[in-house]
Amino acid sequence: MKRTEKTLIAAALSTLVSSSASAVVLASTSFDGRTANGNTASGLNWTTNGIDDPGDMSALNASGGAQNLFNNTNLVQNMFVPGINTGNGNTFWTTSVALTVSGPESVALEGVTFDYWSVNGGQNQNVIRGSDFALTLRDPSGAEVGSVEVLDTLSGGVAGVPEVALTFGSPIALSAPGTYTLEIKGGDYAGINETGNHTGIDNLSIDGTVASVPEPSAILLSVVGLLSLATRRRR
Repeated sequence: MKRTEKTLIAAALSTLVSSSASAVVLASTSFDGRTANGNTASGLNWTTNGIDDPGDMSALNASGGAQNLFNNTNLVQNMFVPGINTGNGNTFWTTSVALTVSGPESVALEGVTFDYWSVNGGQNQNVIRGSDFALTLRDPSGAEVGSVEVLDTLSGGVAGVPEVALTFGSPIALSAPGTYTLEIKGGDYAGINETGNHTGIDNLSIDGTVASVPEPSAILLSVVGLLSLATRRRR
């Protein structure tokens, strides 16, 4: 076989096997219409791509106990707001999102974005309050495989409702099949001392990439076809 024919086959196979990854929203929820039972938010109406429906989200306090959701006004019923006044460097909540990869796609996680609401009395806080946020990814065994944080994000008053972005240094591949756990922590754990507000999030978007993986039979057929073409060209 001539060198040019070998090069042609190698290039074609490389293109076939290494499908390009597209940036997508792996999972998102607006929390609109969600129901709350104690510390658990259900009926989140996830939109997903490349992963299974994550299901419910539950809130835990700094001690690891259940932290009920703030649920007494229409505003907070359409977002995720654990009912704890965050501040003094030691009050925060944690919630987890299950990222289950079961399909044939190649999936990678890049990070999350969400709106930060500083809530007081069921309304947006009329003075500026700060909160810290952290993101931790754990693999199916529970081992930490990535983390990132942003400190002293300001919301309320003239600060409005900012979008918070937590992005890993590089995309993290999610191996299939398996369920990864994405932990989101919000509140005051770094000593900001912004007391008197509930730290809430809304419009949660979990971002990454998804690439289709060719079936082995498709690869085999392509190899046979290319070899046949190269043989005919030699005659």
